[in-house]
Amino acid sequence: MSEGFAMARRDLFAAGGAALLVSAAPAMARSAPAVEGAGRKFYADGRVHPFAGNTIVCHLDQHGPNSAAFNQLLDCYRQFPAKNYFDKIALLPPSSYHMTVFGGANNTDREADKWPSGISPAVSMEECNRIVGERVKAAAVGPISPIRMRVDPADSGYDGNTLRIPLVPADEAEAQKLRSLRDRLSNAIGIRSPKHDSYQYHITLGYLLRTFSRNELRDAEQDMRRWKAELATRVPVIELGQPEYCIFEDMFAFHRQFFI
Repeated sequence: MSEGFAMARRDLFAAGGAALLVSAAPAMARSAPAVEGAGRKFYADGRVHPFAGNTIVCHLDQHGPNSAAFNQLLDCYRQFPAKNYFDKIALLPPSSYHMTVFGGANNTDREADKWPSGISPAVSMEECNRIVGERVKAAAVGPISPIRMRVDPADSGYDGNTLRIPLVPADEAEAQKLRSLRDRLSNAIGIRSPKHDSYQYHITLGYLLRTFSRNELRDAEQDMRRWKAELATRVPVIELGQPEYCIFEDMFAFHRQFFI
């Protein structure tokens, strides 16, 4: 990639060019094997891919007394353009930063353990969103805020597909509260993943477009260790508000329909 092109991308990013989208990189897209994030959620050149569905999340507060975590992650976002692996990551816009409480249905995965029971897999995503929303409302599982989390020191923040901030409940009482909530949502919505009981809470920062080289992987893991440590030091307990039932068209925005 030429120095001029690299500078242009940095300028676009600094000016708020939402998330790095590499509209002029077809050659780079062939430089390394694609990973899971490219194809389902992002095109190989970095553009966001349609990926519609529903979910229950807690967005990070951007204002007020609980905004320190968002501000710390915004600082990470600012640092990405200078990284040697930047062209292999599709960053999520900070406005979308959230922790998923319970993943719902999406338009791509319509098999039995990923699609709500009692809903035909042939229905439109819009109709599925409507039915799932009604089920969540009828379950009346809230309110449960605040949700108190902390950075998980045992997870590297890299899973081969994403760079993310791994989270764990702040204490056993919080863990039990979330287990109970997830069980009730699973029963109400009609989805129970094989990983239901081992779900790793997290805040996704970006998706890999292509496999890291050895040096890129080393640097990315080093950055994630540092960013996790900085967040844990600045915000030992991350307080999240009431979970939201959201629908989405892609990974750039999760539109709240109501608080659960």
